[in-house]
Amino acid sequence: MNTLRDDWQREGYVVIRQLYSPERVAWLRSTCERILQQWRSECLQAGKPEGSTEATSMRHLNHPAYFQNDANGLREMLASIADPDVLTLCRELFDSEPLFRCTSLFMNPETQQLEGDWHRDSQFLYSDERQERERIEEATGVSTHIQLQIALVPSEDIEYVPGSHRRWDTPEEYAIRRANAGANNRSAMPHALRIALEPGDAVGFNAYGLHRGRYHANRLRRTFMLTFTDCRTPVSDYFSNQPWFQKPGYLAGLNQGERSLFEAFVSAYEKDWG
Repeated sequence: MNTLRDDWQREGYVVIRQLYSPERVAWLRSTCERILQQWRSECLQAGKPEGSTEATSMRHLNHPAYFQNDANGLREMLASIADPDVLTLCRELFDSEPLFRCTSLFMNPETQQLEGDWHRDSQFLYSDERQERERIEEATGVSTHIQLQIALVPSEDIEYVPGSHRRWDTPEEYAIRRANAGANNRSAMPHALRIALEPGDAVGFNAYGLHRGRYHANRLRRTFMLTFTDCRTPVSDYFSNQPWFQKPGYLAGLNQGERSLFEAFVSAYEKDWG
């Protein structure tokens, strides 16, 4: 019988029903809504356009600025990241210890109706297309990262092309994703799978595969995402740049298993925080 890891390596994604309990989903739904409003307000005051009501994503929901005078809330957020079922899943897929990297929230815009851009995350790492292709083809399905998207409301807003993480684009896929500077990258993609999730359900996928999100003003989207890497291959970037982990008391109240995850995160990345 195929294991979850077999499916992950072959298809590039896995769906886990009820990864989070209804109680955790309810808490995250309320908390993420509050954080989103605070983020938008602070961006507006600072003149930062990324926080507009048309924005479709934000990062770092575990920032202490969102939990001032709310130590219990911060502990709950960190416990959600270090949920035992989440870590067990990542261990099985990586066959190694997972290394935390980032939290994100995806949401619908206020007025726009967007079918997202088809992309591979590899295209943002390799400006040379030949290097990107070599990286995809040498990986042969083995992934050192996971984007784990957990629905807080019913969602059909993630699309993925199964198996595309193991190979380069077909001519038709390339014409959509990259040709003409991406002019057609919102077109329908052949063989794409739209993944339906109920609150608490999760889809974990290899972001080197072909994927996109959908963002429609008339369709509520609230998706909580956790990004992990294999502990043997840390990636230092904006996602991992979280120096507030060094703030005294930031990890207060966590159990040993939760604390161990974040201590490993600090150990891997604090040298880059300056």
